[in-house]
Amino acid sequence: MSSGEFIAVQTGSLSDRTVRQIEKMISDRDLRPGDRLPTVQELSQRLGVSLSVVREAIASLRANGTILTRQGAGIFVAEQSPVENRGLFSGDLSQISSIVEILELRLAVEVEAAGLAAERHSLAQESRIYEAFQDIEIACTQGRTGEREDSRFHITIAEATNNRRFVDFLEQLGNAMIPRSELGSLSSGKPKQQDYLNQLQKEHLAILEAISSGDVEQARTAMRNHLSHSRDRYHRLIKSKTGSR
Repeated sequence: MSSGEFIAVQTGSLSDRTVRQIEKMISDRDLRPGDRLPTVQELSQRLGVSLSVVREAIASLRANGTILTRQGAGIFVAEQSPVENRGLFSGDLSQISSIVEILELRLAVEVEAAGLAAERHSLAQESRIYEAFQDIEIACTQGRTGEREDSRFHITIAEATNNRRFVDFLEQLGNAMIPRSELGSLSSGKPKQQDYLNQLQKEHLAILEAISSGDVEQARTAMRNHLSHSRDRYHRLIKSKTGSR
């Protein structure tokens, strides 16, 4: 199934508002790490949005390290805030190297995840992957870098493996998963952000279409190309910082 065959479901702005409402709930109630949040069903009723929108918001909050979920137990405030996670990327070469190391680790895991997603995904899971892809598009048109939406795209692929361990792995990375803003802030000169985001979306589309068509090897190849390109961008940044050729 090609991108043109999907039905557009633009829930990005509503999902973003729901994320902010849940964050405000955590703040207003002064909830601490380990405190339990209402269930997805309860949040849907209280916030007046559908279950699917709440699930999207929960996926975003998991990706940025605000909350964690435990199967059969519920939704909890995470032990470490996303602000604390950002300290990993302070701009020196050792920290940039850490980004490269994380991308290499993701390569080892997500290439296989893409293949399994192509083999095992349900129609509902395929739709969620495409919705996440659309949300990145919406973020870009709004002038945002779309890191949270990008995280959700990769997490929905992990969910489509029907192996919870892949999701757990990505959620553990938190903000370290998509350090996109660091590429612009650390590099010399202002990057052509829109060109960069357009290229990322071409790579995302290749992954999406391979998974949709059930092509296991192409899904692996598309994910490998995507993460390798990201890793190579940071390698070039290190070389520019050290003056290497």
